[in-house]
Amino acid sequence: MKQNKKIYTEKQRIEELFTVANQLFSAAKTLSEHYTAEIKRNMVDAISFTKMVANEDMVQLKSLQNALLAERVKRIEGYQVRVKTMLDVMDGKPSDKHLKQACTALADWCKDTKNKPHKPAVQLGQLTQVLVDAGARAFKEGHKLVHSAVDKAEKNLKKPAKKENKQMKEPIVKKVAAKKTAVKKTTVKKSAVKKTAVKKSPVNVNSSS
Repeated sequence: MKQNKKIYTEKQRIEELFTVANQLFSAAKTLSEHYTAEIKRNMVDAISFTKMVANEDMVQLKSLQNALLAERVKRIEGYQVRVKTMLDVMDGKPSDKHLKQACTALADWCKDTKNKPHKPAVQLGQLTQVLVDAGARAFKEGHKLVHSAVDKAEKNLKKPAKKENKQMKEPIVKKVAAKKTAVKKTTVKKSAVKKTAVKKSPVNVNSSS
């Protein structure tokens, strides 16, 4: 009963780890898409800003800078909403250590971006990597448990086979031992008969004188 319960618990843990890994990889994929979009947008903004610098129009340059900053803040707010949604989904299994690490990183990112709107792309990239690493660790742990379960199952299958082979060998060994004993007894009897025959045939020393 205890063995079955242990197997069931291990199975649950394996399923949980693979679910967590899949969840983290999916979240990382979403964040990487936001990260890529932000990088592209930053490149477009940088080109626009460079062109305005070349015109040496400080008034328009300042206006463009404010407009770009406002758009960036708006985009970050959108990212924050998506990240908070991820947190709401992940909080369903707070006991998992890999999920806890990811949730902590996501929550910290939400706090940091409120005061640092000028570094959204870099932070999104770092956050994506944190989720990928956490997902990889969860997958690795689950994979290790699968291999361990397979090894245990193979050992359990080999035990009855060994026992059966031993039971089959025992009668054969007994038969061989019985035959050896019978052969020894027969040899001993033959030796005894020969010795008796020798004793009953005395040598005649006066036969030819």
